[in-house]
Amino acid sequence: MLCFHSKVSSLHDSEKLISNEKKKFSDYDDDLYKFYHLEESQIQGNSNGFKVDSQIRKNVVDWLIQTHYEQKLMPETFYLCVNILDRVLSKINFEVKTMEKLKLIGLSSLLLASKYEQRKAVGVYHVEYMADYIYMPEEICQMEKLILQELGWILTVPTPYVFLVRNVKACVSSDEDKIMENMVFFFSELSLTNHSIVCDYKPSLIAACSVYCARFVVERYPFWSNDLKMCTGYSEENLLSCAHVMMKSCIQICGEGIMEVFKKFSSLYQCRVSCVAQEFLKV
Repeated sequence: MLCFHSKVSSLHDSEKLISNEKKKFSDYDDDLYKFYHLEESQIQGNSNGFKVDSQIRKNVVDWLIQTHYEQKLMPETFYLCVNILDRVLSKINFEVKTMEKLKLIGLSSLLLASKYEQRKAVGVYHVEYMADYIYMPEEICQMEKLILQELGWILTVPTPYVFLVRNVKACVSSDEDKIMENMVFFFSELSLTNHSIVCDYKPSLIAACSVYCARFVVERYPFWSNDLKMCTGYSEENLLSCAHVMMKSCIQICGEGIMEVFKKFSSLYQCRVSCVAQEFLKV
């Protein structure tokens, strides 16, 4: 089975970026990403069929960010988890009315994503612990089966993370440029809490806009370049609509300062980039 982050190196788990420009991308990367761009259009959540309140979804995804971070899971696992969650919410024939029900779907999605991405998958009893034992193992397994049935067992999908790996390599000037790297991931993760971004824009566009918004906040000029256009496949004009929504979400999250995604990226390990964004935006 082809794994969509396949042999591309992980950036957000402390692996070093390759400094030699000529070695940033392998010979087959262009063909690989052409394939990703084709596939992303076919497997995506649909906001038209969404059967959950957007605020409940926002809270649950934010909680999943905290849970994923505390469990020290791979970033690929979280991005796939949200993809699974949104695709299920656009396919199920019943309305999810409570946060408890959506948390169950979210945790079951995290369980599936970990089985796909982690070398050592999260177990059912571990998931039960994450949820403070409010769900029985049987409930979690039953929801896991329902998710797989609804998705037709399709878990091989290109998430924004696949494109972020390539984009960060292109926009980070050195191995020490951790502020830019973390700012890109801050924008990417906060965007996942907004269902209109996730469902209305392609993963590759979300990844490109994360770089664009990060460069704007960190004040890296130019905000967009021909190299980034070549790398992402998007011109600056293509980014503006999604970037506008992403910046609005950032302003709201930084203004409140209480969401888990803000707290996560306010740590010294993440270079306090959410606080940098908060100060830049003066909210």
